[in-house]
Amino acid sequence: MSESVPQMLRLVEVLGMELETSEGYLEGVESQFPELSLLRTIPGIGPLLAPVIWSEIGCLQRFTSASALVNHSGLVPSLYESAEVSVQRHITRKGPRWLRWALITAANVAIQHRNPLARRYYRLRRNKKKPNVAKTAIACSLARCIYGVLKHRSPFREERWGRKVGALEQEAWGSAGSTKTVL
Repeated sequence: MSESVPQMLRLVEVLGMELETSEGYLEGVESQFPELSLLRTIPGIGPLLAPVIWSEIGCLQRFTSASALVNHSGLVPSLYESAEVSVQRHITRKGPRWLRWALITAANVAIQHRNPLARRYYRLRRNKKKPNVAKTAIACSLARCIYGVLKHRSPFREERWGRKVGALEQEAWGSAGSTKTVL
């Protein structure tokens, strides 16, 4: 038993050095990919989660909307419909598991700080939603934020979260068409 403690301490030291090396590499790569810097502006997404999320999403043009990205992540509830019966069940878990993991992890981080996502989480909890259900809803909101940030190549802005894009803002972002919700 006493021999395992020094072994564990050496292992922790080696893993700590590996973590520092990996984080240094990720910081160097971030300058080459502006998408990573944009993702880091979203609450809960840091230097480790940004590359995971970006690599799991791949080409954003594959998704026609933020809802398509949320569906791809597998964080949407499965739905059973027959005649007049409609039942929502557990999340589908379809799509990349690492994307789902990163979004849930980012949601866990985001709800620990003061931001719109945390306010939404606590509002859902007050409305009697279970903790994991509320965190999954926040992870879906994060996916929508990610879609908006990457599509418009604009950093996350707290004051715009969940608001309708007006005509002046559409011109500034260069998008045409109907009013959209940017999360």
